[in-house]
Amino acid sequence: MASCRMALLLGLLLLVVASPAIADDDSGIYYQLALMWPGAYCEQTSAGCCKPTTGVSPARDFYITGFTVLNATTDAAVTGCSNKVPYDPNLITGIQGLNQYWSNIRCPSNNGQSSWKNAWKKAGACSGLSEKDYFETALSFRRPINPLVRLKAKGIEPDFGLYGLKAITKVFKSGINATPVIQCSKGPFDKYMLFQLYFCAAGNGTFIDCPAPQQYTCSKEILFHPFKKWMLKQQLNQDDDPFQLPGVAWTTDTPYRRLCLRFCQVCME
Repeated sequence: MASCRMALLLGLLLLVVASPAIADDDSGIYYQLALMWPGAYCEQTSAGCCKPTTGVSPARDFYITGFTVLNATTDAAVTGCSNKVPYDPNLITGIQGLNQYWSNIRCPSNNGQSSWKNAWKKAGACSGLSEKDYFETALSFRRPINPLVRLKAKGIEPDFGLYGLKAITKVFKSGINATPVIQCSKGPFDKYMLFQLYFCAAGNGTFIDCPAPQQYTCSKEILFHPFKKWMLKQQLNQDDDPFQLPGVAWTTDTPYRRLCLRFCQVCME
């Protein structure tokens, strides 16, 4: 039964964006997606940022850094399954958007396999999904959230500006009817800056408020640090634009856009 429920998650995530924040779900689990802003990462790491060796340009957008299954009663991550389902890199070859939106820009340059393997061993093996479905579901989870587009639509830009923490929260509360957790880190001018966003969904795929973490420190106003191509030590070609998943740029009539127009008008806000 759990496996069947998980198999439905990918489709449900696309259809219930506008559902109430409190879900009617008795699965006993929920899911958390972690999205990192690369501009903040590049600013705070002493090692700098490097272009991945995948041959694919990372997107100038929020990257997935984790997709975790948690116990709805204790909020503890469901773990301990890594030995049951070993990681196989061949199973995720060719997943659309994986290199762009689950990108690893740590230095030295790498092919992303270490971070994907760690995600699978830490959380994916306990998800009830196959390895390929786990990564595709995480990307599917991210699409309707569409964080950078939503923020820019409300005038919140990665431009060194200071933006209210409540204003950032409101963007997502009004958009997906659920409150994320915002994680900050220390940036230039001794200011806190936007580092990671955490979004949660119930076992049936409905977006829900993420439980407050024990300790994430932000100020009332936080800096949104830019992310530029030149920040990567192995610079991209001038004509090498970042890949964009359907739903990130609403300029073409993609199947996903048509789905949103029919079932979740809130995706277009």
